[in-house]
Amino acid sequence: MLTRTVKGNSNTRRYRRKGAVAVMAAIMMTVIIGVAALTVDIGAMYNAKADLQRTADAAALAAAAKLSAYDEGNPAQLAVIEAQQYIADNMVFGKQRLVAESNDIVVGRADYNESTQSYDFTPSFVYPDAVRVRIRLAEETQNGPLSLYFARFFGYDTAEMGAEAIAMMVPRDIAIVADLSASHTDDSELRHLTLTQINMFDVWAALPIPKGNAGVGNGLDPPPPGNPNNENDQPGTGPGSPANAGGNPNPGAEPFNDSEDHGPRWGWMTAYGSEIVYNDVTEASEYDPTADIGLYYIPRYQDTTDPDVIENLTQAGYTESEREAILSSQYDNSSSHYNRRVQIMLGLSGWRSKMKDEFNNRDSKFNGGPGDGDDYIDSNELWQELDYPFDSGSWSNYIDYVRNNSYMTREYSTSYPDRNGDSRLRYRYGIKTVLNYILENKPSHSQTPELADCPVQPMQAVKDAVRELIDMLVELDTNDLVSLEGYDRYGRHLEDLIDGTSDYDTIVPKMDSMQGGHYDGYTNIGDGIQEAIYTLTNDSSEGRPDLARDVSRKVIFLLTDGNANTNENHQASTTNSYILASARAWALNRAQAAADLGMNIFTVSVGAGADTDLMDDIASIGGGSHFQASGSIDEYSAQLRTIFASLGGTRPVELIK
Repeated sequence: MLTRTVKGNSNTRRYRRKGAVAVMAAIMMTVIIGVAALTVDIGAMYNAKADLQRTADAAALAAAAKLSAYDEGNPAQLAVIEAQQYIADNMVFGKQRLVAESNDIVVGRADYNESTQSYDFTPSFVYPDAVRVRIRLAEETQNGPLSLYFARFFGYDTAEMGAEAIAMMVPRDIAIVADLSASHTDDSELRHLTLTQINMFDVWAALPIPKGNAGVGNGLDPPPPGNPNNENDQPGTGPGSPANAGGNPNPGAEPFNDSEDHGPRWGWMTAYGSEIVYNDVTEASEYDPTADIGLYYIPRYQDTTDPDVIENLTQAGYTESEREAILSSQYDNSSSHYNRRVQIMLGLSGWRSKMKDEFNNRDSKFNGGPGDGDDYIDSNELWQELDYPFDSGSWSNYIDYVRNNSYMTREYSTSYPDRNGDSRLRYRYGIKTVLNYILENKPSHSQTPELADCPVQPMQAVKDAVRELIDMLVELDTNDLVSLEGYDRYGRHLEDLIDGTSDYDTIVPKMDSMQGGHYDGYTNIGDGIQEAIYTLTNDSSEGRPDLARDVSRKVIFLLTDGNANTNENHQASTTNSYILASARAWALNRAQAAADLGMNIFTVSVGAGADTDLMDDIASIGGGSHFQASGSIDEYSAQLRTIFASLGGTRPVELIK
């Protein structure tokens, strides 16, 4: 009989192994579920935290940008409202809208801590420059805590979390780059009388009043110091007939009256004359030089018949024969002879002719001296009655200017007025054409420094705008540094970076001391930008001190009223197409160089003469904005002040936490 021995039950062992796996699988499922729970909920917490931080960052940046909006209301209130709006527009997981608690949005000031090399935030409503925003998901907030899912199997239903961001208006290192070219006198000149209401009278009224011979009161009352007999005094200056009379030394006096509210007088050019009126409706000038009582008409190649000229010569004591010679154009083929007789007719020079009167007597007041007795006015027969009153120029040069300057010789048309010429002014001598000669031909500081204290436009509007900017920076305590650069044919570094602790006390006086065409008449915008680059990068090779800060934003405010006409090699022209193109390219090149260094450029153009396309391009390259001020002097002056006040308050914002 066959037998079988059974050593063990294999099925039993198999069942035992299956049971162990089941236990292990159950344990692992618990772990897996726990890990899944943690993964899902931790992911939710991370996503919620990211949503909170993103929202806090955006809200803080938007709120900080409102801290400069003084023209819109209370900046602190505006900042809080802006932050609340940004928070309300955002959600967690795209479902739950967020709300900020009232004490979680705080305005204050951020001060740089040198030891920690970071900013310290201090709550404050006094000119705040920073905003702290907190957003919380917590039981005590309107948002409530974050709801969890799988974690509740372990007893955790919710989680509390929050985010915080601080944004501030970043301090700036600002380079103001001002156009100092001669075009900054144009709106006070006759050349723009068909474009705007020029302010020539205001310039005249602000000029200093000469003192001394023929310059005290009416020239005789009282007599000039050291000259009691008035031997060198102006012919025809007696009480009631002032010649070089001093007027009101304060600008702003009303014109066209008989008071002494006026500027200086020269020779027999004693009245400002007719008002210059620009009609804003018709956009045309209503001024007619031929009817101006303040201008003497003394044409070349024509005998002078102006009754006022004849009366002046008569009152001065010239005999009839002398008057006939002075008024005659007989020798006008000689420009110098014409020039000399005009000087006499304007009372700028006297003539010692030694001519006999109609009774064959030499009883003329001017019979002394080297005169030869004929009717030709020799140069050695003149003596100077009145010295030219400024550092550069002469009466002879002024007469040549009125006689032959291109502006005075171009035809004027009432239908199509030539904005660069008015031949009606040719041969008309008086205070207006003296002023035009000075402004057009002698505008620089070395020639006529007195113009710096006159409201020459648009230069005065630029000065006022810079003052507005500085006042805004001081008022807001912005912690900005400001330098002053300029440009004409060359770039000019005028003032180093300075902070507001001294109220930027050198910037405004320096700007006020400038005048249109201060050094030179041309316009090198590229060099002006380059001067700003030197200053904002502390370029020691160009003599810049180490003042620009690593933590500040570098900003350039570039001003112009004209066109780039000087290139990198300082070649200058207003007509040469190659130079004009290269001048423009040089300006754009330097704008790109500034942008590559992280600098922002804001451009400001004044009036209709500026190349606004170029200023648009420069601002675009520099990541800034272009502002244009145009219209009448009053209009663009107001616009410039508004623009600069805005630039003073409009500051870049950055997160500092």
